[in-house]
Amino acid sequence: MYLKMVIVFKIGKTCTGCKNFYKLIDFKKKDKIFKQCIKCRNSSIKSINKSKCIHNKIKYQCKECGGDAICLHHKQKYHCKECGGDGICQHNKQKDRCKDCNGSAICIHNSIKHYCKLCCSDIICQHNKQKYQCKLCNNPIDVTIKNMIHHSRRTDKYKNLFDELNFIDYSFVKNLIDNCDNKCHYCQCELQYTYYNHTLGTIERLNNNLGHIKSNCVIACKNCNCTKVGNSLK
Repeated sequence: MYLKMVIVFKIGKTCTGCKNFYKLIDFKKKDKIFKQCIKCRNSSIKSINKSKCIHNKIKYQCKECGGDAICLHHKQKYHCKECGGDGICQHNKQKDRCKDCNGSAICIHNSIKHYCKLCCSDIICQHNKQKYQCKLCNNPIDVTIKNMIHHSRRTDKYKNLFDELNFIDYSFVKNLIDNCDNKCHYCQCELQYTYYNHTLGTIERLNNNLGHIKSNCVIACKNCNCTKVGNSLK
């Protein structure tokens, strides 16, 4: 009987929303495990979606809608230095990240808690980066593809170009990289996916008036990607 109790404890956890204890499967969606159970998470997502404006942002934080949390400098009031926001200290920094004010985000080692190797040894790798985001600790192409998809989705939503049905996915981008012969679509330079410089492989839109849909994307170097912004293909 005691053995069974131990096994149940290991494969279960407590939801941070409803505070109930569930099996691990109730927190899992695809390959991700969340802090809240799926029921609590779905209900919180619905409430967030209801509070969003036509620009797909939270109403009071939307600059286009003139949200209550946005000041005349088009910044969040809480973090606006010109408005003297409550989140700004006397040293003109964010209170929680100010070392002189002993901000809550500063650890005993005088570093930001989230990036402190000594406080977050399980999260921060030897290269002083989050383990899952470190290209030297993981497969650089795998990390780069995930970053491409994340930033592309955020950009498309911000510009109202997001097309969920035709949006790029992991397998599509991986196929693009495999078929590009490790060459830039424009200048044919050799691409790499580890270091942030002009040869870094990026996802590039052929037509900047469209979002990151499968028929509009190629792999190009960072230099060509940045240079083409606002210009024609020629």
